[in-house]
Amino acid sequence: MQSFNFIRIAVVCIFLILQSPKLASAQKIYPNTLTNANYLDSGNIKRYKKWIDTARIHIELNRITGIASFYSQSLNGTLTSTGEIFSNKKLTAACNLFKLNTIVRVTNLRSGSYVLVRVNDRMHPKMLQKGRIIDLSQAASKKLIINTKGIIKVAIEAIGYSKNTPKT
Repeated sequence: MQSFNFIRIAVVCIFLILQSPKLASAQKIYPNTLTNANYLDSGNIKRYKKWIDTARIHIELNRITGIASFYSQSLNGTLTSTGEIFSNKKLTAACNLFKLNTIVRVTNLRSGSYVLVRVNDRMHPKMLQKGRIIDLSQAASKKLIINTKGIIKVAIEAIGYSKNTPKT
């Protein structure tokens, strides 16, 4: 019976590794992080609760599904919520639901492509009424191949915390 449980656990572990191969590499990049830690910004979630379109936005522990959009070129050079200067060439994003400096994996639910970005800014709360959960930089949106409308259905998962932006 014990050997059966061991085999079952081994199969589950292999399945999880195959399901998210980049998660292992993300942990190597950000070794001081725990994926089971809560990176959601509960203060902001309570503050913006009335704005959240629950028909389009689904919130779980460290995973949110909804719509992603991307920053306008005109915002290049403006200050972000972390105090740094915004650049559309970096892999950054604006999100009200995760804590600042959280590294998140944004996955295109249609194609399966994904990108790691750092949350360094906040969106306008009214974006949550439209089902928008994240605004991506142009560099990040190109990796997800966002359509001409500029929006796409995504899942966001917290990977860890870092003040360094992921490299392209």
